[in-house]
Amino acid sequence: MGNLSWVEISKSALIHNAKQFRKVLGTASLMAVVKSNAYGHDSLLVSRLIEPYVDWFGTANLTEALELRANKIKKPILVLNYYKLGEADLAIKNNIRLVVYETGQARAISSAASKLKKKAIVHIKAGTGLSRLGVAAREVAGLVRQIQKFPNIKIEGLFSHFASSEDDPGFTMVQLGHFNKIIDDLNKANIQVPIKHIACTASALSFPESHFNLARIGIGIYGHQSYKSIHSLVKKRNPDFSLKPVMAWKAKILAVKDLPGGAYVGYGRTYKTARKTKLAILPVGYFEGYDRRLSNLAEVLVGGKRCKIRGRVYMNLVSADVTDVPNVKSGDEAVLIGKQGRQEILPDELGLIAGTINYEIMTRINPLLPRILGK
Repeated sequence: MGNLSWVEISKSALIHNAKQFRKVLGTASLMAVVKSNAYGHDSLLVSRLIEPYVDWFGTANLTEALELRANKIKKPILVLNYYKLGEADLAIKNNIRLVVYETGQARAISSAASKLKKKAIVHIKAGTGLSRLGVAAREVAGLVRQIQKFPNIKIEGLFSHFASSEDDPGFTMVQLGHFNKIIDDLNKANIQVPIKHIACTASALSFPESHFNLARIGIGIYGHQSYKSIHSLVKKRNPDFSLKPVMAWKAKILAVKDLPGGAYVGYGRTYKTARKTKLAILPVGYFEGYDRRLSNLAEVLVGGKRCKIRGRVYMNLVSADVTDVPNVKSGDEAVLIGKQGRQEILPDELGLIAGTINYEIMTRINPLLPRILGK
């Protein structure tokens, strides 16, 4: 019978987006952030497709990075967030760069590198206003001096992360100022760090001065953005820039049910039909990643028409009202995210309904669902 629910990944859209950022970044290198299963798109599939078009890959943790290496991804990989200190040797063996923000990490990495008779390559993570992982800006130079005492470590990069480049240009510039001050302090101490990076999708498009020599592009690679409030600024600075959504989520209709007017639908009887109604039952629920908060509010596409979700989203099923779609039958295709005919449902729309963001809508699609390569 084939797949009942699947995610399609558009090769052409993915490559288009990478090329668009290439133009924006000019001489700066492009890192594709493929953490969290490439924002739900399948990290291996995505990495294989765009490796020729990017310079680096970024992962959240070492496990993700090792999976890429095990599957023949050759480009440099940086672990952006965390790893077990006892597994530093695995990173060094596989030529994976590690983030460092504490002396203890450097000590463990140097020890592992010494045993392997190799040099580990690290990037220092500096906190400039996000208040997450990272050494405080005023302490960066001191940490770098300490790390330089370890003979088996090479400091290749310095990086930080913006807190609100999508909607707060003022604070973004404050953070950029902190980052530049760190660089100045290192220069005054005659400490040279070759690679500097702080730009994400929104800042790369709105603040060219944030590019330095590497930019980390996450949501934009997948054809989406989070910078609605600064959209005019982005458009002004990049008039020919465009993104194409990479993901489509589809399912086969399991059954079509005929209900009379006045019938209740689903757990809790949260919907009552106002007329004779046809319900299409889809093999998707909150286990598959279709948020329960979409109950009675979201729509899916069937026959090129928007069809309202009726009743609560179940664990593995959902019901859609297809009364106004002619000749619907089991086996027909429904679209939960993506295009069908002239209609399109984007993760932004579902995020707005569910009170969350497009990132979460995509990353929470169950990784057990097959990801299939499309055009």
